[in-house]
Amino acid sequence: MKVLKKLMVMALVLFMTAGLFHARSAQAATKPAKAKVTVKANDDGKSVTLTISKTKNAEGYKIMVKKPGASKFTKLTTLKKDGTAARTYTAKKLTEGEYQFKVRAYLKNGSKTVWGKYSKVAKITVGKSGSDDKKDDNTGSETGAASEFSKANQGDIITFGAYEQDNDTDNGKEPIEWIVLSNNGSELLVLSKYALDYRSYNGGEYAAVTWETCKIRKWLNDEFYNAAFDNTDKSKIKTTVVKTADHAYGTPGGNATEDKVFLLSREDMINTDYGFVNDCWDDTVNRRCALTEYAQSIMTQGGMYVISNKKTADGEPASYWWLRSPGMMETYVVDVNDSGAVNESGYSVNTNSGVRPALTIKLK
Repeated sequence: MKVLKKLMVMALVLFMTAGLFHARSAQAATKPAKAKVTVKANDDGKSVTLTISKTKNAEGYKIMVKKPGASKFTKLTTLKKDGTAARTYTAKKLTEGEYQFKVRAYLKNGSKTVWGKYSKVAKITVGKSGSDDKKDDNTGSETGAASEFSKANQGDIITFGAYEQDNDTDNGKEPIEWIVLSNNGSELLVLSKYALDYRSYNGGEYAAVTWETCKIRKWLNDEFYNAAFDNTDKSKIKTTVVKTADHAYGTPGGNATEDKVFLLSREDMINTDYGFVNDCWDDTVNRRCALTEYAQSIMTQGGMYVISNKKTADGEPASYWWLRSPGMMETYVVDVNDSGAVNESGYSVNTNSGVRPALTIKLK
């Protein structure tokens, strides 16, 4: 009898498990597929039309927009049907600048809403005429970027290249925002608006290094460079001669290097021509920066303060981030803290912190 009861219990468990598996499989089968969206400028120069491809299991779509100068996507509208007409939307009365759009399909399941994955980001510039304003769907780089970037002033934000930032690899890389530090007519010096990554200055290794020999330099000019820029982008990036001064205590800055991508120096941080104050220890808001969601996700033990009550100009929590200048010892490197002050003593090279790449874009 006991054996029979055990067999009956086992059969019941197997039946329930099979039912649960079937239910989950059915639910997974009815989840909307990943949406695809394209965007086209209209002749009036003040509107764009989005077209969403028919998406399997979709009942409607949520459209998100990132407006010029904005740091995040916000909801634009929801399309509540999946007919051909309902998959086209015109955004009107747009001001000049770059707009980014992404779309997510949904399906109602009783009282619940089942969401698909976000589409890749579609980008377009409004208020400019001609084909030079078209964007590459994968990188966000401008066709004819030189002519567009030539108008950029110190402090302006431009987009160039693309890198994972929202920590959702399914919707593709996000365009990188850069702060223009200088424009001399033939080239731009730019610094990423956000800390795009979070890592040790020397690959976790505690050793005496200079900018020339540190591992973050190799990472920037290899892994990051190849991930963030396509061949068209790369043709616009100048090889910059990077010189690093010695520390006031005599710690060597090392030999000059030639880099496509680099970190800024202590001297850059007090250069008034770049928009900074000539004081390392001033709590300057425009030296503060936030981590991207992706950078936050890869924080590891040993990182410096990240969740801070100090805010950036956009109201986001500020993070520490690396410079390339040597600290008070050869195993230390200078950084910027969450207050926006430059820590001239530095932190250990095996510590993790935010990474804000800098580079020079050719205009001619």
